[in-house]
Amino acid sequence: MLNSFRRLSNSKIGLVALAIVGAMIGLGFVMMDMQNITGGMGGTTGDTVAKVGRQRIGYVELQDRVRRAFEAARQQQPELTMADFVRQGSVDQILQQLADGAALEQFAKQQGFGVSRKMEDAQIASAPAFRGLNGRFDQSAFEAFLYRQRVSEKQVRADLARDLYLTQLLVPVTGASLAPATLTLPYASMLLEQRSGRAQLVPVSAMKAPPPSDAELQAYYRKNIARYTTPERRVARYALIDRADFEAAAHPSEAEIAQAYEAKKADYAPKETRTITQVILPSEAAARDLAAKVSAGTSMAEAARAAGLESVTLNDQTRDAYAGVSSPAIAAAVFSTPQGKVAAPARSGLGWHVVRVDSITAVPGKTLDQVRGELTEQLKKAKSDQTLADAIAKIEDSIADGSTFDEVVAAAKLKPVTTPALLKDGRNPDAPDAPVAPELAAVMKSAFGMESGDDPVTEQVVPDKLFAVVKTDSVVPPTPRPLASIRDKVAADFAAERALAASRQTADAIAAKLNAGTPLAQAVNAAGTSLPAAAALGGRRGELLRDGAQPQPQMEALFALTRGKARVVEAPDKSGWYVVTLDDVIAGNAASQPQLIEATRVQFSPVLGQEYGQQLATAARKAVGVEINPAAVARLKAELIGGAGGR
Repeated sequence: MLNSFRRLSNSKIGLVALAIVGAMIGLGFVMMDMQNITGGMGGTTGDTVAKVGRQRIGYVELQDRVRRAFEAARQQQPELTMADFVRQGSVDQILQQLADGAALEQFAKQQGFGVSRKMEDAQIASAPAFRGLNGRFDQSAFEAFLYRQRVSEKQVRADLARDLYLTQLLVPVTGASLAPATLTLPYASMLLEQRSGRAQLVPVSAMKAPPPSDAELQAYYRKNIARYTTPERRVARYALIDRADFEAAAHPSEAEIAQAYEAKKADYAPKETRTITQVILPSEAAARDLAAKVSAGTSMAEAARAAGLESVTLNDQTRDAYAGVSSPAIAAAVFSTPQGKVAAPARSGLGWHVVRVDSITAVPGKTLDQVRGELTEQLKKAKSDQTLADAIAKIEDSIADGSTFDEVVAAAKLKPVTTPALLKDGRNPDAPDAPVAPELAAVMKSAFGMESGDDPVTEQVVPDKLFAVVKTDSVVPPTPRPLASIRDKVAADFAAERALAASRQTADAIAAKLNAGTPLAQAVNAAGTSLPAAAALGGRRGELLRDGAQPQPQMEALFALTRGKARVVEAPDKSGWYVVTLDDVIAGNAASQPQLIEATRVQFSPVLGQEYGQQLATAARKAVGVEINPAAVARLKAELIGGAGGR
């Protein structure tokens, strides 16, 4: 890896890496937390995809890990497909992660490392997901987790044991590395390196390309026919169903408002909430002792810590809500205790509760007049929701019974619309500047999902507000635009492409002369065309990607050249080609800039630590032996791509 880093100055990737000095290189595995504890628990049933020492990695295990990783990646990239995920090398990477983990675990055992059951217990007990209301490990929560994940405690402990072996091996290796100044100084100095040169633009506009002949134009048109083909279009018929049309008739009556108030009278009645702090203890004696200490002035948190527990604060509890997490009797006692006092200890299924009432908040009730507006809006929404849903259901039932689009629209008294032949996004290629109606994106999405003989469907245009009845009327297949109708455009495209090629040819000729030792001015004069003056280039390597900006291709070429040589790069806007020459290099020296050296050391040290970790993983693989079954891996890749349906 370090040899690769030394070659960074001669590549585009190197410029990026040197600018950030310390991009992390993953080991291929990460320590799991309890939220992802089942990540490596696949069985070894089915075909074996790899043998690592005495352990086999099963086909089903690898398949499960790949699917889990894919779903996690989809959270960040919703458009990612399984086919793309597999083609990116993810299966091989995940298999290496599994093999590295298994190899390191066995290697650790060979070196005398050990993991006790107490160490596993500590990991399980410290997981927040397994704590109860008293802040301590809750066996029932742990068992519920096992049930939900459909794994056994043995599997969880096996995975935790591997984690603990990896931690013992890797943390000292990857976390304690410190890059020496003799190593970081050259890389810090590279950031200070200065270069100067010139960029000679050979613009497309300077090229004198002859116009195409009719035969050339015909050939170019045929070669690029896809560029001049209008994609498939469809003619759709649709009618909008607007929620606003149902709202006018959805205004509730006074009787309905009064009835709604009565139904929610408990919500509007006066109520009291309390903020409480509690500790749950295993015995009555311990509870009474803690309650006495708190009543004498000790804080709940301090008294709980003295007992080896943690207190829990529950904010704004109603009596019913608190009864649900304790018991009705305990809630009654707590809600009859004055503010600042401790309720008498009482027992629930969780243990003995010691509860201090921190604060009491009285919430006044509300009259019908006070909530009339609120209830009116709620009822209005509910009634319009129902009438809209009924209308859509009636339309869908009518379609299911065989009604045509025209019959459905007429029965519902909707206004039908017929579109011109449109693309999938609603645009009309025959009128590219025409505005696209907001509903057309949803309408055409439906239209492209059915054929012209299919029944109409209902489509949501704006969630809960606007719907449409849609039918595909006709399909217009992809159609090449006749050359006669676009002759000028095809000729312009041909001329632009020919001029860009001529520009490249001229730039290549200039670069060849420069690389042979010809001075720039002489090489440009030999080009036989008038070119603009060469622009001066210059800068410091560390400035290339300042603030994350993308460097200009001319500057990238400047820092990839050797002195006296030239390179051709395309202008970003395709306006021509640059011939870049390097005239001078002033080496950087960071010896007098200790802050830069230290910053480089801090960023470089993790890279060095990860390098050590990779080397340790490689050594472990060699020590225990790793055999991959290429046929099984290839079969899994084919199954994932073929069976994913693109997703």
